[in-house]
Amino acid sequence: MDGGKIKEVLQAYFDASYEGNCEKMGSVFHDMAHIYGHGEGGALGDMDKAAFIKLVGMGAANESRPDYPRQDEVLSIDFTGENTAVARVKLRVGNIMFTDILSFMLLDGRWTVISKVYSGVPV
Repeated sequence: MDGGKIKEVLQAYFDASYEGNCEKMGSVFHDMAHIYGHGEGGALGDMDKAAFIKLVGMGAANESRPDYPRQDEVLSIDFTGENTAVARVKLRVGNIMFTDILSFMLLDGRWTVISKVYSGVPV
């Protein structure tokens, strides 16, 4: 299977993360997507798409901030079926290096992220 279309979505994800571009990020995630990570006190954090998009607009670095250089990388893309895939990526947002696991589904002819699990460490 060709990962080219998924790589295009991942590039939009990287760009939106770095730019703080809410509209672009919205195009990456399905409307019913959820984002999971560690919340306060180590509890499970769960955001819907709307909450995540709002966060994107508040916290991303931009090109005028040389102290936050752009770093992003696709670590792997694995197809789990004809219409499903999982990507593991690394990206820097501000002073945090994130490792994300993004679950994809092919819906209505396009690949879209249906869930994200993230962890981050300060850099």
